[in-house]
Amino acid sequence: MEKNKTGKYLKYAIGEIILVVIGIIIALQINTWNGEKKDRTYELKMLSEVKSALKDDLKYIEFMVERTNSIDSMVNVISEQIINKSIFVDSLYLNEDGNWYVLQNGTGFRYNSGPYEALKSSGIDKIANDSLRQKLINLYDHEFPLTEIIVTKYNDEYSSQMKTLKSLSDYTTVSKNQDQYVYNKKYPKDLFQNQDFIKLMNEFQYRAKITLSNFEYTIPQIRDMIDQIENELKNK
Repeated sequence: MEKNKTGKYLKYAIGEIILVVIGIIIALQINTWNGEKKDRTYELKMLSEVKSALKDDLKYIEFMVERTNSIDSMVNVISEQIINKSIFVDSLYLNEDGNWYVLQNGTGFRYNSGPYEALKSSGIDKIANDSLRQKLINLYDHEFPLTEIIVTKYNDEYSSQMKTLKSLSDYTTVSKNQDQYVYNKKYPKDLFQNQDFIKLMNEFQYRAKITLSNFEYTIPQIRDMIDQIENELKNK
């Protein structure tokens, strides 16, 4: 300082400070990049799990659609018999138009929300794609629960309907093998004029229509969600 070198020391000190600041900024940026990379890796992993769950859900719903269609088709066959005031014959149990026993099939709706709930609990904002995030929230927090409520509501009477159907027939024991009983189920010839049976068929058909309409509304949303997730997974 005595030799008037204060300016040089000051410049040196400022230079050192600048270098330290730059180093800190670089370190913070690297940490940010690493954090973003880690978040992206987690995001893609969870999206992959959600996609897998949705594919399984889709298979189940498509199976339920086939089952519900078979019920609806059989009810249509029976409705023609009712309109024509036909006499019930045993051949209606199994014919080229459908299997009578499909009437005993129940329908339902379920979905696996596990991967989505895990993603949501860790922070749904980890989904960087705004559109994808909003559609996921809408599907799992609104559409799926609503479909489940509606389908369940119209299938709650399934057990009582089965009891009614059974009550319209006569069961007789055909053979007995130790503790195993074999029953022969017979419906009366005037079954198609029975008002309880006609009412029951109307309930079956209405249940099938409501269930199918909800499935047909939900399936495209699932397929669209799977496509969007697949597109996002491609952008690694």
